[in-house]
Amino acid sequence: MNAFSDKKLAIDLNSVPSAVFTFPEAARVGLTDEEANGKGIRCACRPVLFKDLAKAGIIKDTRGLIKMVINAKTKRILGVEIVGENAADLIHEAVLAVKFKLTIDDIIDTVHMFPTLSEIMKLGALSFYHNVEDLSCCSE
Repeated sequence: MNAFSDKKLAIDLNSVPSAVFTFPEAARVGLTDEEANGKGIRCACRPVLFKDLAKAGIIKDTRGLIKMVINAKTKRILGVEIVGENAADLIHEAVLAVKFKLTIDDIIDTVHMFPTLSEIMKLGALSFYHNVEDLSCCSE
C-alpha cells in the first residue's frame, strides 16, 4: 500500500508468526520470556504439555507443549510458543491475542471446541490460575 499512496503504513513485526515444519511442528509469535525481561517487562510464563489435552490422547500423539508468556501485572499475552501436532495451524489464535493485546482472561472466556488441539491455547491460559493436570476435560 505504501508504494501506491502517501499513507505511511507499518507492520507490527511482533505479531508476525513463524513456524518450522518439522515432526512435530514448532511455531511462535510475540516475545519470549527472555525478550520480555530484556525489555524490562516483569513477565510470567507457563508450559502446558499436550499430554494434558484430550484430543492429543485421542489421536495418540501427546508430544509437544505450549508456552505462554504474559505480563505478570496486566495478564496481557506477550508471546506464545507451540511445539506439537499442527503447531503452525494452532498459532493463529495466539497471533490475534498478541496483535490485539488480549489477556489470558479473554482466552479463558472464549468457548473452545471440545475435543480439539486448539484447546491447548485455553489450557495455556488456564495454567496461570490452575494446575491443568488436575482439571477435568470440561471444567472451565
